[in-house]
Amino acid sequence: MKRKVIMYFMIITLLTLGLVMVGFGIGIREYCYQGIANTFQNQAEASKFVWAKDTDLINGSLEEFSSEIIKKYQFKGAELKLLKRDGKLIQSSTGFYEDENYFIDPSVLKAKTTYKIERNEYSKEKIMAVYTPLVFDGQVVGVLRYATALTKANALITNLLIYGIVICIAVAAIVFLISLHLGNIIVRPLNDVISFTKKMAQGKYKEKIKETYPYELGELSKMLNYMGDEILKTDRLKNDFISSISHELRTPLTGIKGWVETMRAPDELSKEEFQFGLRIIDDESERLINLVENLLDFSRYQSDRINLILSEVKIDKLIREVSFELQKKAEKKDIRLIVNTTPAIIMADSNKLKQVILNVLDNAIKFSYKASEIHIIQSKDDNFVLIEISDTGIGIKEDKLEHVMESFYKIDSKSIGAGLGLAISQNIVNMHEGILQIDSEYGKGTSVIISLPLRKSKML
Repeated sequence: MKRKVIMYFMIITLLTLGLVMVGFGIGIREYCYQGIANTFQNQAEASKFVWAKDTDLINGSLEEFSSEIIKKYQFKGAELKLLKRDGKLIQSSTGFYEDENYFIDPSVLKAKTTYKIERNEYSKEKIMAVYTPLVFDGQVVGVLRYATALTKANALITNLLIYGIVICIAVAAIVFLISLHLGNIIVRPLNDVISFTKKMAQGKYKEKIKETYPYELGELSKMLNYMGDEILKTDRLKNDFISSISHELRTPLTGIKGWVETMRAPDELSKEEFQFGLRIIDDESERLINLVENLLDFSRYQSDRINLILSEVKIDKLIREVSFELQKKAEKKDIRLIVNTTPAIIMADSNKLKQVILNVLDNAIKFSYKASEIHIIQSKDDNFVLIEISDTGIGIKEDKLEHVMESFYKIDSKSIGAGLGLAISQNIVNMHEGILQIDSEYGKGTSVIISLPLRKSKML
């Protein structure tokens, strides 16, 4: 990538400098040549020939005035030739006469000076031939042809081009150094990022990348470090959860195994002890089944393998059924369940929705104080069915509230399955295109609000 950055910069720079040099060369050449032509034109305009009052060049000829004209318009260092309008040579400043015709540009006959780059017939040297009109009484009666060697002018142009090339080389060198530095600025952080991501792929989430890079690269570094911290935190939560759930699984298994061993000798047990052992095995088996079911449900939701089976659900009836199922559990802690519902039928998955209400209400009972109250209020408006389950229990600390619905998160050692159940509940509500919200104040209680849309519901 570094090579490509440098290559692209240099290609653009060299193309730009090449175009600049071509433009500069053409411009300086035209400037110098036009300057020479203007010099001869100014000489011709400044050296006005004084014609006799009775001169009639229209009907006469320039031959009789040719010597005076050559003398008057002569420019030092240049050869001057007097030509007729048709280009025929009349006289030359060198004194040599040749029966020669020159091509006259039509614009010269319209009183405009032009020039051509030609070659000297004898020395083969490049010369400039400037054709400027000879005007008499407002009419072009002849043409003055100035010829001068371009050796010095071309040498000047060449020197200027050399200076320009030297400057371009210096600019190209500076651009190369800048592109090299820029390539390092881009590539080095990317190499660090690649190295860091390789370490993350190996599970080294404690590694950090420098955050001193500017602009987007610095933001990318910060986000990667943040991602590493989040993965590390999630991984730690997962490990803690696995450790805790392993303990939870081991506890009922230990109880079941212990009582099975005890009940192998039924003669040594009284009837009451035997029945008590059966109840323990039944309770622990049910507890074990619930834990396994939660784990299976969580696995399904995580892999998006859960499909809703929608049907018309009497949400008020469902809430009362769940409250009745948990009534005995609440009575063991002397907790009073106060249910207030409004008749409504919605399109939902009855079993999944029941699982959500069961989980939320079970948590409310688990974390409420003895001899307290839990309110289950279900209402409706034009757009939503609202289910609010509130208690006056121990509540949740503010720093833990934002994490309670994260996978594997547990508030304390007593809430082994709470985080898992809430994560599943939130997934179910989201699949119903609803919202599950938790508000809590530590020491005062918790309120869980479930909003389910009514756009597909049929109201009573």
